[in-house]
Amino acid sequence: MTPLPPLPRNPYHPVLPDARPLRIGEGRIGVLVSHGFTGTVASVSPWARGIAERAEGWPGARVIAPRLPGHGTHWHDLARTRWWDWYWELEDAYHELDAACDEVFVAGLSMGGALALLLASREPVAGVLLVNPAVATRDRRIPAAAALHRVLPSQPGIASDIALEGVVEPGYDRFSVTTLKTMTDLWRVTREALTRVTAPVLLMRSAGDHVVDDLSGEVILRHVATVREVSLPDSYHVATLDHDAQRIIDESRAFIAARA
Repeated sequence: MTPLPPLPRNPYHPVLPDARPLRIGEGRIGVLVSHGFTGTVASVSPWARGIAERAEGWPGARVIAPRLPGHGTHWHDLARTRWWDWYWELEDAYHELDAACDEVFVAGLSMGGALALLLASREPVAGVLLVNPAVATRDRRIPAAAALHRVLPSQPGIASDIALEGVVEPGYDRFSVTTLKTMTDLWRVTREALTRVTAPVLLMRSAGDHVVDDLSGEVILRHVATVREVSLPDSYHVATLDHDAQRIIDESRAFIAARA
C-alpha cells in the first residue's frame, strides 16, 4: 500500500476538547447560541443543552453553538481574526438551522450578544436571547487602547467572572489589543443596526457584572423596539455558568415557547 503523504503543518493551535461546536437536539424549533470574546463553547454549553433537552412542558429544540474562529485554541490565533470572521461563522450556522427548522432563535453571551443582535438585524429570526450582552462601554480606557492597538502589548484575560465558588470558565488568559479593537468595531456596527432589530428580545442581565457595564443594556433598551428584561441577582458576568444558570434556561424556554 502506498503511504499517504504527510499532512502540512497546521499554523494554528489545536482546538481544546470543550471548545468544539455543539450540534444537539431535534425538532422544528432552531436555536443558535454564541459564546463571547476570548471564551469557548463551554461557557454556553449548559444553556445550549438546557434549551435542546426535552422537559415537562418543553419539547426541546435543535441547537447549534458554533466555535467562533480564533477561540478555543490560543490567543495568538484569535489575534489573526477579525469580527467579520466571527459573524460569518454565526451566519453560516443560522442558515444551517433555517434549512432544517420552521423558526430560528438566536442567543448570545457577552460579545456573542452583539453578534446575535447583528444577525437579527439582517435575518428574519423569531427572537433574540441575550445574557449580559456587550455593545458599548463607559470605560474610557477601551477606546483609547483600541486606537493604540498596534503598539500596546497583550492584556490579561477577562474569563471566569463567576460568583459560584469553584467554577472556572475556559478562556484565554491574555488577548491582543488588536482583537479588542476589532471587537469595538463590531460594537459600533451592531449599535448602528439596532433599530433594524424587529424580533422580540429577552435581555437577561446580572446585577454584579464586572466585565460589561450598564451602558450596553441602556443602548439596547433605547434602540430595540421590543425588549423584555430579566434580572439575574446572584450571578456575575458569565451567568450561564453561575448561580442563575437554571433561571436562564427556564426564562429562555418560556420566551421561545411563547413565540414559536
